[in-house]
Amino acid sequence: MQTTLYHDGWTRAEGVAVRGRAFEDGRLLEDDVLAARLSEIRESDAPLEDVAALAATLEGFFAAVLEDGDATYLVADGARSIPLYYGVEGPVADRGRVVREALEAETDPVLESEFLLTRYVTGPETIWEGVYATQPGEVVRIDGDGIERRTYREYWPAGPEDERTNESATPRASLESALETALDRLERVAGDRPVVVPLSGGYDSRLLASALVERDREVIGFTFGCSGHPDVELSREIADRLGIRWEFCDYDADRWREWYRGAAGREYRRAAFGGDALPFLAEWPAVRELVADGRLPTDALYCPGHTVATPSERLPRFVGEREWEASSSVGCGPAVDADDDALDRELVDPTLEDVVDYVLDRHYALWEWDDPTFERAARERIRRGLRGDRDPDAVAGPASAAAAYERWEWRGRMATFTNGDLRVYEDAGLDWWLPLWDPAYVRAWERVPLASRRGKGLHADLARDRYRRAADVSDERAGLTDRSLSAADRHLALVRHSPVCQFTERGGAWEPPFLASRSAWSEPGSHPLAWYGIVDDDVLEALPAFRNLYALRTLAATGRLDLEDASGPIPDRPTLRLPTED
Repeated sequence: MQTTLYHDGWTRAEGVAVRGRAFEDGRLLEDDVLAARLSEIRESDAPLEDVAALAATLEGFFAAVLEDGDATYLVADGARSIPLYYGVEGPVADRGRVVREALEAETDPVLESEFLLTRYVTGPETIWEGVYATQPGEVVRIDGDGIERRTYREYWPAGPEDERTNESATPRASLESALETALDRLERVAGDRPVVVPLSGGYDSRLLASALVERDREVIGFTFGCSGHPDVELSREIADRLGIRWEFCDYDADRWREWYRGAAGREYRRAAFGGDALPFLAEWPAVRELVADGRLPTDALYCPGHTVATPSERLPRFVGEREWEASSSVGCGPAVDADDDALDRELVDPTLEDVVDYVLDRHYALWEWDDPTFERAARERIRRGLRGDRDPDAVAGPASAAAAYERWEWRGRMATFTNGDLRVYEDAGLDWWLPLWDPAYVRAWERVPLASRRGKGLHADLARDRYRRAADVSDERAGLTDRSLSAADRHLALVRHSPVCQFTERGGAWEPPFLASRSAWSEPGSHPLAWYGIVDDDVLEALPAFRNLYALRTLAATGRLDLEDASGPIPDRPTLRLPTED
């Protein structure tokens, strides 16, 4: 089978192509060494189980293609950090469009509908018929008999109900130990290079930056958006208190229009869209601009704060669950949408069908829709994503219902859309690593009881403690997030923490240019990233009921809307007619 790999980081040996790095028994394997390790499987008959067993010994972020006689094997790590695309008769490629064009594939109505409503596809399919994508922790065999898949690394965080277990270590101690393992690995990958962290107002990137400062690593933080946005101002404060270098890329509508419509923007979107997730956009111009200006180094290791704990933040409240604590926003990236909190919603019965309802209501919501045909198909897809190979009665009670929901996010949303932002760093020619998706940290989080996972509770506690210790701040300052930063802090942040920037960042103005409240962020002119600049004013004016930018971009990605031209088709109602209706 033909293999087409565009990224220049692939190492090719006889019958093997591999990209990324992995640890095995304490050894760091990369390039030729990792390729040689994977090629050992070709010396046997290479049944799928043997390839899966070998993959299970490797802990890191990598992908591989193995040719063995008439069979081709594809291997994805547990975060699916490097996707591969394939068809039964088509080529294997690291770009979905290559497979689509080779097969001349049409779009699938159900899968395209799912993408339009969510901005991702939740299974091994893409929006194109017969074009598939590797899934997290999966090995795929393709031969003359078709396609066979094995999941060698699952995720089912049904930790003990009680913090007091028979284990020798508490969940907190286990999570701290796993973090140290993840950081040890990060340092070995980084070597003498600085570590760059996209630093937001949430806890995830704060945990990484603080823990690395405690290890005396050279850390550089950066953020982006509109000056005065809570995410920007808290990032500024955190960097100053940690004593690390901080870079900021200011966004406005005119610059977005230039970035998005330029040749680089068009090529990035084309290369990054594999048919299974909308390309990440938020930090793309910031990374390119800051690197081009020499404000961020090209010889650093870039470590986004994406974490396995994120699905726990969006858990619903379950009937019969132990008492829960108040929720908090602890995300790793900029809070760019005024989403309601999962804990503000009504109670959900801990059954499979009720969790299906919750997923359908919360995630299939970019557009209003009414299509029984798609709803039946979507419900079945969600059921499979929730339980995997488990029996339907495996979801019975709060612990298993929570595990099923978090598994769905791990496999359906995080590993496609969220981790897809790694394409941003690759587009700029940068090296990356995902320390909070390290398999050691994933396993430790799986064992955390539900009460301590909810709202990322234990993970957030760890972040607050590390930041308080590294920055020598009070409990109150350590606990601030973009949602709790006061208006006064937004005004004072620049003069307190980077006063030299006042005459460059704001042209001498003291008051921040962005002071819109969260409730106004859904309005194009009041969005903290100013990214509605990519949409022509006449297009925005012609839309009968405004939808968020993700909704507009899913239409653009499928050819239903031209964001730059109001003369083309524009939705004439808030309810989207799905492809399954035709």
